[in-house]
Amino acid sequence: YLSPLILFLPTVHLFHLPSPPPPPPTLLHSAPEINFAVEKIPSMAKNAVIILAFGGGLIPAAIQANKSMINTLTGNKAEQDIADAKAFKGRKEEYIGRSSLDPTSDKNLYVSSTLSNGPNLPCSPLLFSGDVKIADIIAVVGRIKSKDSLCDWGRLPSTMAPDLADPENPPMWLPRSTFKTNIRGGQFQGWPVDDRGVPVGGEELMKEEMGRVSRKDAVIPDAALDVVFDTWAWGASVATPDKVERYLKRWRPDGVTFDVKGFQRDAVAGRSVTGFAILAFIVIQVSAYGVLFIAPFMREFLNIDIGFGTLGSCSPEGCVSLF
Repeated sequence: YLSPLILFLPTVHLFHLPSPPPPPPTLLHSAPEINFAVEKIPSMAKNAVIILAFGGGLIPAAIQANKSMINTLTGNKAEQDIADAKAFKGRKEEYIGRSSLDPTSDKNLYVSSTLSNGPNLPCSPLLFSGDVKIADIIAVVGRIKSKDSLCDWGRLPSTMAPDLADPENPPMWLPRSTFKTNIRGGQFQGWPVDDRGVPVGGEELMKEEMGRVSRKDAVIPDAALDVVFDTWAWGASVATPDKVERYLKRWRPDGVTFDVKGFQRDAVAGRSVTGFAILAFIVIQVSAYGVLFIAPFMREFLNIDIGFGTLGSCSPEGCVSLF
């Protein structure tokens, strides 16, 4: 009776039972990653405190500055001026008091529209002011015969400021807004001519625009006023009589002639200062954001080192350096 069983037993070794399936993954497999993240919490907290301490106030100010920069580039400052006026509504003295040297600041909301259908100034694309019409430039230049056409230099607010270092020779600073107010309220002296005695822009433009630009209440866009002002101010908010006189001699030598090419050279040079300032501001922002935000984030979470300071820590294996 046992022999059949004995014969059967060896055959058991001919079959291989399948190996048991691997156990399901457990939390133990992710433990090293969790421990690694926990170890980095103190470093991340320290970086967060540093960023908030030094960069917390940077973002709101940068947003406002970038909005102003975009408005400058697009020639659209009306929204900002309206917002300022609303913010100081009912507090006129405080609104004016933001600049004691510019008492006309509440009278000059930005005028972006033009009533001219004539051609643009040839250098208009280089002026960061939108479309600048020749007729609007003439509306400004036609009200200027000399530096004394702009203001009474001896009665500017800067000459009457208290505690002047040299009361006998006070600073004569003409604010941009005061210049605009005075030009808009000034008398049109006549259509300027070129060195051949031909009306600037041509006879047809003079016939079409003379009635409009010579009116006492002529609408003069801020773009045209800013371009003229920057030929001698070079982006500054004030002008001085020596610079005004020096640049007027280059393109408005006798109060009648208007050298358009010379004016355009000075206008582009003056406005280029604004362009360089904008470029420098962008570079500063990239550097600041790179040090405070971008570089630490990439070190902490991507293990990539792009330079820009030392905030943020890499993994034990080190960061991949891009530079």
